[in-house]
Amino acid sequence: MSSIPTPNPEEARRILEERARAAGFDLVGVTDAEPLEEGGERLREWQDAGMAADMGYMHRPVELLSNPKKLQKSARSVVSLGVSYYPGEHPENEGGGRVARYAWGRDYHEVIKKRLFRLREELEEELGVRIKARGFTDAVPLLERSAAQHAGLGFFGRNSCLINNDIGSYFFIADLILDLELETDDPGTGTCGRCTRCMDRCPTGAIKAPGVVDARLCISYLTIENRGEIPRHLRPLVGDWAFGCDVCQEVCPYNKTKATKSHWPEFSAESGYGPYLDIVETLGIRDEEEFKQHFAGTPLTRPGRAGILRNCCVAAGNLKLTVAVPVLVTALREDSSPLVRSHAAWALGEFGNPEAMTALREAANREQDARCREEIDLALQGAVNEEGATDPDGTRGLE
Repeated sequence: MSSIPTPNPEEARRILEERARAAGFDLVGVTDAEPLEEGGERLREWQDAGMAADMGYMHRPVELLSNPKKLQKSARSVVSLGVSYYPGEHPENEGGGRVARYAWGRDYHEVIKKRLFRLREELEEELGVRIKARGFTDAVPLLERSAAQHAGLGFFGRNSCLINNDIGSYFFIADLILDLELETDDPGTGTCGRCTRCMDRCPTGAIKAPGVVDARLCISYLTIENRGEIPRHLRPLVGDWAFGCDVCQEVCPYNKTKATKSHWPEFSAESGYGPYLDIVETLGIRDEEEFKQHFAGTPLTRPGRAGILRNCCVAAGNLKLTVAVPVLVTALREDSSPLVRSHAAWALGEFGNPEAMTALREAANREQDARCREEIDLALQGAVNEEGATDPDGTRGLE
């Protein structure tokens, strides 16, 4: 690059806007690279309350997560970009496991990253300077929503989502940390008013206070980041969600009137797996290689094979999807994962029909894993009790 004076911050901001819009981003904002003190304090309180569950990346030091200069020492500006992923409404469920809208299409990490780095290159060419940058979306330890709020992309709703007054909350956030001074934007403003629909309608009561979500109860955490079992008392509340949850966004008035359908073809249902998982087909996946091939290039690989099958077991049980009983029986008998077998046992207990009960009794005599045996016993006990029998020690139906 030629040696020229440092670009004027106002002019550089104008060029950034033009290039970002041309690249397809719906929202563009800039904040400085100073620590996100308010967001950092919220994070500290959330961590201390144990609401981060076992998400290791959210247990990182607040000083790292809230300071852009910890990621790039030369940082002067943080560019926050928003792109709608809204693919439309779920069609009527015909026995599938519901998928959160952000995961209907291709993996957003890869899709957005390509355009981010192209944007950086275009800025260098237009401004005639070398730019040291880090580009990411949901992939490095930075409070992206806090940075985006500082950059004017929206305000925090009671569901903790960032809500934009023009397009609602169905949008991905991407960031460029630059060693370039840019004119900054005013922080995002807005209000939920008196509306508490997201808090009232959350199936598990995960929104404990305005803007405070307890991950341990959140269906998105339970079905995606969670690597263990879904607690028994929460399984009925998960409903038909097999990957993530959109309830707190679905009921939000901003999304009912402002949600903007994505113009990125990669996020359409046709580009990925779509709005529902085929529960029977998914429960038939028996090894990791088949799983990776089946969901390649989509966000659905995140929970791993055992996690997705666990979720489908719960959805099948809640939907009373009788067509899934044979494949649940096979999973209980043959799956290599105790996590899958234990949730298959729970689902079969929800049916309580002769085929399910026979499979549970057989498994009770064969299962070696203690947690699976407990689930089998509880499933049998529950089915017997539902028929009006008394079963104080949980042994009936095991003989």
